[in-house]
Amino acid sequence: MKTIGEKATRILQLGLGIALACVILAGARKQPQAPPNLAEQSKPLIHSLEGPDLFYSYCASCHGASGKGEGPAASALKAKVPDLTLLAGKNGGQFPAAYVRHAIMGGKVPAAHGSREMPIWGPVFHQVEADVDRGNVRLENLVKYLESIQEVPSADFPVGAEVYAQHCAVCHGSDLKGTGTAPYPFRAPPDLTTLARRHGGKFPEAYVSKVLRSGVVMPAHGPAEMPIWGDEFTSDRLSETQVTLRITGLTNYIRSLQAK
Repeated sequence: MKTIGEKATRILQLGLGIALACVILAGARKQPQAPPNLAEQSKPLIHSLEGPDLFYSYCASCHGASGKGEGPAASALKAKVPDLTLLAGKNGGQFPAAYVRHAIMGGKVPAAHGSREMPIWGPVFHQVEADVDRGNVRLENLVKYLESIQEVPSADFPVGAEVYAQHCAVCHGSDLKGTGTAPYPFRAPPDLTTLARRHGGKFPEAYVSKVLRSGVVMPAHGPAEMPIWGDEFTSDRLSETQVTLRITGLTNYIRSLQAK
């Protein structure tokens, strides 16, 4: 038979075991859950293979339509979103294509991103088509687009105000209010100073940049289509980088004159 001392020891051991189990369970409840991978939270799939389309769909929310890090979601991130137009300038004038591919595919991100807040888009690019994998095509086209928007300062490069005066004032007026002498069959052009007001108080940067690059049928213009200035700039034998700089400069100029 067990002595009273042995029974007491047994009861004490059992009690300690129960107490230890409670401590472990309590600690497990208090441990913070690992944040879900942002790429798993949202995987917008678009069929386009074009670099600009991929950038606007996957990158502009944080980096902004111009790539300068001023997207609508930037303020919610822990660290400042980097300016993608300065990648070449920070790399001795050479665009770091291999590094950019590595970051998009999920490699180690720079300290400017803090934790892995930048989604891993590479795997997403491979999931669009069911019968063929064009993920690498999307990756390369996005990298080429990022290379095309690198800032190349030039003393004689026209600023946004000059581009506007040359290409836009004839219809939209020098004051951007649609007071120009628009020729037939154009109707009165829209007031560009009210773009932000007509978009809930926020200037539609991505929309304006895309219209300048690709054109759009606008009811205010009647049956005619607004000129596609992206093509017009290219016809002047400008490089893709220079075209993007003109569109960015013009977009910023229009934004600077929004009505309060």
